[in-house]
Amino acid sequence: MTGADPIRAAEAVRRFNHFYARYTGALQERLRQSFFSTAEVRVLQVLMYEPSQTAAQVARSLGLDTGYLSRLLSKFERNGFLVRRPTIDDARKHFLILTAAGRAAFDEIGAGSFGEISAALDRFTEGERAQLISSMADIERLLSPPVDQERVRLRNPRHGDFGWIVERCAQFVPHDKASPDIEARAASVITRFLDTPHGATHDARRAVCWIAEQDHGSRIGAAMLMRVSERLARIELLFVEPGARRHGLGSRLVEACSRFAFDAGYEQLSCSFDEAHADLRGFVVSRGFASANDGWRRSLSSVDA
Repeated sequence: MTGADPIRAAEAVRRFNHFYARYTGALQERLRQSFFSTAEVRVLQVLMYEPSQTAAQVARSLGLDTGYLSRLLSKFERNGFLVRRPTIDDARKHFLILTAAGRAAFDEIGAGSFGEISAALDRFTEGERAQLISSMADIERLLSPPVDQERVRLRNPRHGDFGWIVERCAQFVPHDKASPDIEARAASVITRFLDTPHGATHDARRAVCWIAEQDHGSRIGAAMLMRVSERLARIELLFVEPGARRHGLGSRLVEACSRFAFDAGYEQLSCSFDEAHADLRGFVVSRGFASANDGWRRSLSSVDA
């Protein structure tokens, strides 16, 4: 799908929901045959994997009516699956704690669904499973609240990351300014990075690529630092996924490049962007860059880095 047609996007979401509901039908049937409703399983899951939650927190997390949730929790208490413990700050509030019986009940349901899912994944190759997991992580990220920076790490690139960078750099360009030249330039930068000779004065110790990744494996940004001269390095192909912007990740990538450049012995750092990314001017100025003949530059010092 190209462009940002809301109607086509909504139809794509509806179609995927219909497909996934049919695909997981066997699992839903298992739940119907168990002693628990789907809502009850969701509550058990939250309490299993996110312990020390209050009823209000569970209701917000799952989007459940508080009265309906209260009835579910009372049922769990009667069955010995749940106990309530007062919070330290406010005795009127209670943490919901699963008992051993509650954990065992959830494990019994989970074991069945885990086996079914594992069997379904057996038909995929390792690469297909990795693609599926990455795509599901992207869906979860895009439909979730803003990115928690504490759950994002910067890592070195792995197999497949460079192709992803080229794709994302091209897709972030406004539709009316899209051009094959964008992909060609991104591919050229990556080719130069991969061709950097080891052992030379401009070896791999003076170039780096960062991939920003959430703890569940979703890639949400990248940046490359390339050698221009003995004293000058350039930031290339900097981007952050739309759903992860305005939360400091771009600044974090720039500062990671700055620290690396300083440690590698560079004295100045530069960057540039085309008309399609003119909105980055304010960002680079806020990071200490000033306009120069070749784009934007900032000096590196122990304080800056």
